[in-house]
Amino acid sequence: MRMLCYSTSFFLVVSILCISGVSAEDSTQWKLPDGAIARLGKGSIFDVKYFRDGSRFAIASTIGIWIHDAQTGEELALLDEHKSYIYSLAFSPDADIFTSGDSNGNIILWDAHTGQQKRTFTGHTKGINSLAFSPDGKTFASASYDTTVRLWNVETGELLKTLMGHTGYIHCVTFSPDGNTLASGGGAMDKKLLLWDVETGELLRTVTEDIDMINSLEYSADGKVFASGSDDETVRVWDADTGELRQTFRGHTWFVKAVAFSKDGETLVSGGADGRIFMWDLHTGQLKNALIGHPYKVFSVAYSPDGETLVSVGRAAIFLWDVRTGKPLKVLSGYRTFTRTVAYSPDGTQLAAGGSDGVYIWDVHTRKHSQTFTADVTHHPDYQITSVAFAPNTATVIGGNRGYVCLWDARTGLHLKSWRAGNPRTYAKYSPDGSTLAIGSRNNTILLVDLKTGKTTKTLVGHIAEAKVARVEITSVTYSPDGNLLAAGSSDHTVQIWDTQTGQLTQTLIGHTDHVYSVAFSPDGATVASSSGLNDRTIRLWDPHTGKLLRTLTSDTIRIYAIAFSPDGKTLASTNANATVGLWDPHTGGLLTTLAGHTSSVGGIAYSPDGKTLASGSQDGTVLLWDLTILDFIVKSENK
Repeated sequence: MRMLCYSTSFFLVVSILCISGVSAEDSTQWKLPDGAIARLGKGSIFDVKYFRDGSRFAIASTIGIWIHDAQTGEELALLDEHKSYIYSLAFSPDADIFTSGDSNGNIILWDAHTGQQKRTFTGHTKGINSLAFSPDGKTFASASYDTTVRLWNVETGELLKTLMGHTGYIHCVTFSPDGNTLASGGGAMDKKLLLWDVETGELLRTVTEDIDMINSLEYSADGKVFASGSDDETVRVWDADTGELRQTFRGHTWFVKAVAFSKDGETLVSGGADGRIFMWDLHTGQLKNALIGHPYKVFSVAYSPDGETLVSVGRAAIFLWDVRTGKPLKVLSGYRTFTRTVAYSPDGTQLAAGGSDGVYIWDVHTRKHSQTFTADVTHHPDYQITSVAFAPNTATVIGGNRGYVCLWDARTGLHLKSWRAGNPRTYAKYSPDGSTLAIGSRNNTILLVDLKTGKTTKTLVGHIAEAKVARVEITSVTYSPDGNLLAAGSSDHTVQIWDTQTGQLTQTLIGHTDHVYSVAFSPDGATVASSSGLNDRTIRLWDPHTGKLLRTLTSDTIRIYAIAFSPDGKTLASTNANATVGLWDPHTGGLLTTLAGHTSSVGGIAYSPDGKTLASGSQDGTVLLWDLTILDFIVKSENK
């Protein structure tokens, strides 16, 4: 078995890119793992910070740190030394260095001019949520899910102090302008706002334990007050000396994720999970302006050094705002929310992927995002497309979740129809002739819908196995190549096989010891494969006609989410919670290759119609395209 990992090549930032002529169009091929030919999407976003000269800004994402030109918005570089989500960034006062913290608890110190890694700080046992430099630049603070705040010596990498006083997650830290005090805000199971003496590490004051989770903190430039944003939908301003509450701003309708003071100290900006950005007048306590445009949560906001521009990031978009007018100057797209499912169009020219704000469509040849399909029923803060598929012979595409299946015109993006299925996670599949849609519904039932009339022609009522589960759900559906059989995986640990003509249950395949996440027929229809979860970790191959177990493929990954046969039936691809893709020989049961390159769970997998490319969709917000001709050559060479 061969493990294909991240390539070790490293782009230098602005100066090198300008010399080499690298353009933003090439970013789909930056820092690709071995065997991949393109990356669609740039990941999901968590934080943004300006470089001190205002010429660039840095984005903390699920796949690395993206550097953008602040004027044009163009991507300049991708720093990918972290191999997990990056939650926080902080720049030193002198602008020479910056830090980044990831979900594994690692902190990297970077040279802001060259993009080179200078040092790694380790010690936290869980993810880093927030970073902050002291005003003199000699120390920085890190806040973690491990319930500690740590102070580090920038020059030597030495851990100076560990501040312990929070009893749960810590979401944010910030230094006072004089550097004497550090404020920290707690998250779930804590909710405290604490002030610390930086010199001694002693707890000076517990400001409050009464408000909800505190997501963001920042001091005003004069150090007289500091602001907090919390889950109770409020922005609060506190006296820096006494800790007394001075002002409370209300207007957000969901969590307040970010706060930032203007340079002159007259305005406080807040960004919320409701997608709204408010500018508050600190003298009058009134709302000065509301910046409307984000379709989803706002995670971070930052003023440009000259104070004339505000940058804000949601999970899938970056906005640059004119501070004076409150109008958007530029909107940068390409970042994506979690991607759990992918599908090729029958002609191989389009690729669909499901995300939190709809179905994304890419042109496979140009690798450009062409459309995002949305419907009224998808406007829900927890919406997540869990199933996508193209019609076999018509220009339509389906996507489903939160109890709905939506049908769009693949050419225009027009929303054509919706069906209410009932399952929190909804899975749907076209019949091979494109006339019928199979929809996994509540109570372990499957609806067969006539696409011409939109009416349900059959309701297939499933069997609940002996395994006791809290809620029985259909987790996957797929047709046999001739359309005569339908296989369905269930949370009751079974696979059911149905006769689509009679609606009769013909086989119940029992053997898995956990949820069945995915089912797939081989191209000749002689085999149906099923994959399972944490307590099972197997792929099982069955005869769909007799119900006989043919072979068990055992994996050492946590969960096996999706499976797909190659068009020639010689390879079976699987995805898992370990952020990798496995390629198996279904005839021998051997693992041929493991593809590594994503930074989070891989939920979707799809072969191109010609079998030369494999697409994998991940919760890191990207789709990787793998060149199977190269991988096939490598595997054959190693087996000689």
